[in-house]
Amino acid sequence: MAITVGTGVTTKKVTVVGSTTQVKKVVVGTPVKRVTSGSFSVNNIEGIDTSGAIDGSILMYNSATSKWRVSNELQNQIINGGSY
Repeated sequence: MAITVGTGVTTKKVTVVGSTTQVKKVVVGTPVKRVTSGSFSVNNIEGIDTSGAIDGSILMYNSATSKWRVSNELQNQIINGGSY
């Protein structure tokens, strides 16, 4: 017996033999053919301002602008060293 299965995008046939289900082919999404590292950088992420970064800089969240910004000074931190 053949059963038609739809995903909203594609429709495939599934063959049922007795109490066993055999799936002929499943395709989900579009395969990625090639990935390059050129476009993957923290500078390309929306909401992060890396202008003015120097050696030793960190990213700090600015709640007034709802963005991450570069800084080399810590402000408003609470550091709990724990118990020893």
